[in-house]
Amino acid sequence: MWRPGEGLYALVVFLVVLLEALALGYLVLTLTARLFGLLGYGETLGALLLGLALTGLALVLLGAYALLYHAYTAWREGQEERLRERYLERFAQALLEGGSPPPFPWPKEAFAALLALRESLKGDLGQALLPWLRLGLPRWERALKGPLASRARRLEALDALAQARLPEAFPLVLPYLAHPDPVLRLGAARSGARLVGEQDLEAFAEALLRAALPRGALLEVLLLLEGRAEPVVRRLLKAGGREEVGAALEALGRLKLHSLAEEALAFLHHPDPEVRAAAMRALWRLEYPPLGHEEAVLAALEAEEEFVRLQAVRLLPLLGEPLARRALWRALSDPSFYVRRAAAEALKALNPALLERAAEAHPDPYGRAMAKQVLGA
Repeated sequence: MWRPGEGLYALVVFLVVLLEALALGYLVLTLTARLFGLLGYGETLGALLLGLALTGLALVLLGAYALLYHAYTAWREGQEERLRERYLERFAQALLEGGSPPPFPWPKEAFAALLALRESLKGDLGQALLPWLRLGLPRWERALKGPLASRARRLEALDALAQARLPEAFPLVLPYLAHPDPVLRLGAARSGARLVGEQDLEAFAEALLRAALPRGALLEVLLLLEGRAEPVVRRLLKAGGREEVGAALEALGRLKLHSLAEEALAFLHHPDPEVRAAAMRALWRLEYPPLGHEEAVLAALEAEEEFVRLQAVRLLPLLGEPLARRALWRALSDPSFYVRRAAAEALKALNPALLERAAEAHPDPYGRAMAKQVLGA
């Protein structure tokens, strides 16, 4: 975790190590000169004592500074925590009793208390905090626009804006989705997902397309959008690359975006196996039958990749019982334990009598064993 003063701490450690390196280098040169008879015994002994003295001094200095630094930061964090708790109590009292907040200006601990309240309160109580939170907007704006602000300070500002959820702060966050630092781009995407309003969803989607975020990060951002995700997911499906489409399909299923189910069908024929698997997983979560695309699902049962076959097996019951029964029976012979397990579970839900028959008469011994295992579960 980042702590104030770490820059100075690193500088002191570097200077102490540099001093020690210089002392050892001087000692090596002195002993080498003594070895070749260029220095006398007294001069060599003096250099040795000087090197030892500098080494001892460096160790004492480094040890004392490290102990003082950790003691001071622990004390300071305790003070900040107590101050934050006092402000939290005063803000909560003013909010619930209709009183006045503490007099402005406020320290950073006061805004930390306000942000904690904003995260825990919903509805009208949460909205009542917005006028107070807006007083912190200039502080966070300076951190984001200041040319000398550190990465840590900018990340703190992005996180604070995400927690405050001030709609007017979205223009401050949007440029950071094109920042060269991937950590700041990710922080901006998370913050933007919580700040963006309905009118800015198109601009947010275009910024995500250019941000080049990895799939997992994009999925997190889309899930943070919750009920506002549909237009962004639609845009990523239409214009995104492999990472964007994969994240959009995953979000489509998790957020139950039934209006986009038809768009997921086209990706059952995608050349990338991960995208095909994501499309099948989305349709399975939506319980949306891939009518007209049965051949793509059946072809996925022969895919080389285990995860593609697994998702195809899960989707089979939505194809209709005659076709699904035959395909699930064959899937019980799959070389993968997980595919056989999914096939047996799907068959149990679709036609328990057929699973009982498979436990007795399936030609593959592993399929028979899996059928018995699922029946006994």
